[in-house]
Amino acid sequence: MGLPEGSRLDGMVAKMKRCIYGLKQSPREWYYRLVEYLGPFGFAITAWDPCVLVDETGDLFLAIYVDDITLFGATGELKEQTINVMKTEFKVNDMSELNWLLGIQINFTNDGITLSQPTFIDKILNRFSMQDCKPVSTPID
Repeated sequence: MGLPEGSRLDGMVAKMKRCIYGLKQSPREWYYRLVEYLGPFGFAITAWDPCVLVDETGDLFLAIYVDDITLFGATGELKEQTINVMKTEFKVNDMSELNWLLGIQINFTNDGITLSQPTFIDKILNRFSMQDCKPVSTPID
């Protein structure tokens, strides 16, 4: 990347105010910018994972994966406020209810949340030529 014409001076360098997308340092800088921006709104890094932020009420979680953010929490005013706060500073695509995350299928029911990996299971069965095998339920303690 070069300096614009007319701004080059011998012995002088330019200092960038923002990180360029694609550099090794860019994800780290983006993460720190996000955490710094959400701090005043009551979000803090969790002790168990630096890529999970929790609201001060403990009712809303933000999971960060590269440049994607997933909100976990009850649908309500807090969730809508957080999305609107994020939209003021960042480009946000609200993809509504979560169904898939990192290859895991997520189903919400009145009884709770079910996680499954049908695509991964099918891939393993195909690798070992067992796609036509008979399923057997195996109880888990």
